[in-house]
Amino acid sequence: MKHVLVLDVGTTNMKLAIVNEQGNVVSQETKKINMYRNEEGAAEHNPKELWDDFLELSQKIVPSFENEIALLVLSGYQFGFLPIDKNNQPLTGMITLLDTRSQSIMIDFENKFSTEKIYQKTGCPPAFNYTLQRILWLKKEKPEVFRNIYKILDIKSFFIYNLTGQFISEPSIASTTQLLDIKTQDWDDELIAQAGIKKEQLPRLLPGNAIADLIKKEVADKIGLKKQIPVMLGVYDGGAMILGMGGFEDNAVCNLGTTAMFRCAYSKPLLDKSGDYRLQTYALLPNLWATGGAVNNAGIVIDWFINNIAKGMNYEDLNKEALKASAGSNGLICFPFLTGERDPRIGSLATGSFFGLKTTHTTSHLARSIFEGIGYSLNLIKIALEENNVHLKYLTVGGSGSKSEVWPQILADIFNMPVTKSLTENATLIGEAMLAFTEIGLYKNLKEAGKIFIKKGDSYQPNPVNVKKYESFYEFFSEMVTCYHDKYIKHSIISKD
Repeated sequence: MKHVLVLDVGTTNMKLAIVNEQGNVVSQETKKINMYRNEEGAAEHNPKELWDDFLELSQKIVPSFENEIALLVLSGYQFGFLPIDKNNQPLTGMITLLDTRSQSIMIDFENKFSTEKIYQKTGCPPAFNYTLQRILWLKKEKPEVFRNIYKILDIKSFFIYNLTGQFISEPSIASTTQLLDIKTQDWDDELIAQAGIKKEQLPRLLPGNAIADLIKKEVADKIGLKKQIPVMLGVYDGGAMILGMGGFEDNAVCNLGTTAMFRCAYSKPLLDKSGDYRLQTYALLPNLWATGGAVNNAGIVIDWFINNIAKGMNYEDLNKEALKASAGSNGLICFPFLTGERDPRIGSLATGSFFGLKTTHTTSHLARSIFEGIGYSLNLIKIALEENNVHLKYLTVGGSGSKSEVWPQILADIFNMPVTKSLTENATLIGEAMLAFTEIGLYKNLKEAGKIFIKKGDSYQPNPVNVKKYESFYEFFSEMVTCYHDKYIKHSIISKD
């Protein structure tokens, strides 16, 4: 039986797994990735540690399957940003989605650039965490770093280079550079020039189902492979999850991790016709796009609450507390924007808050309101899809948040649609494996592979009473989001030391 080796680099954990042609994860190792916050707003991974972690995990599982691995396929987070010098040495850490330092240039950016033109080209609304903003931030705040940039890598092109010696990336990761033409799935020369860099400083692009090269012999030897195997680019982690959870046609998927997304695979690059940039559409594969959106603030808000407010509790305790409160949290509404937000109606300068707090509110109300607030944020995306003629009937949830018994039901009630748990925690790994086995010819297409690979768990039906209640709270949440935008800007100014 053939196997593939799947590497998934997330913002919190690195996973390496062996997946067989029936979609079973037969071996897996996971390691927590250190996050470094060496200055205010920073959130970086150490590139050397990332590579060392991969080698460590590989040496644990590869030798047992050394003669059966057909190829290595990669998955990784979007928004990774790593400038390197002409000696291929990092000039910074691997800057992640959670890094907020480029917020400081957003007002200048919006004054100098046509955000509407950029959105129409790239599918990316104005936000601080795209590569374009990171480049402009470096140019302004760290000019000595900017001057020494030889190449700009993302998380996958970093690993591709270390594995093969090639500077190659793929469109689903490149979609969050704000330098990619979403229609052609290739670099946009005009935007690259506006960024003040050269095209040769960016990786060469190949489709996610393409082979970058063979793994270097010295790397193959180090991790225990008997031969050099092909390295497939794969797609970004959220895109792989869409594939692995069956997010096609009228079925959407929602990953509840550190961040969260609400997306489906679509046959064209859909852009928001309202002019509000509500949809973030990314290239996925040739003639396929991931449409919908994502929010910066999901599990990170829950972790913050556990670590700073509900001390002594764990995730299971928090769920039990949330179950004690009724829908609507007795009027308490959480605006969970601890790290700014991608939706420009909210903005990169947004901060978190609880609205309607009274002496009668308890930890249970606070806990439930966080789950609900994240649900309202995700519902902004669902409503945007509906208003752009994408009508979804079902939702599948995955990620660490799907372990909750309260959160999927809250989402079913807020979205007013059936919600089904993905049966496996490894939907990203499974999605990449589906892609790999399809490309090596074991399956005709992804849908055929999905019939074997995709497994579903418990389902949650909308509660009509709660649906009605949440309609009112969501309407209020949406109104407040609009009202708060300018206040966030003013607050950021008066809060400066």
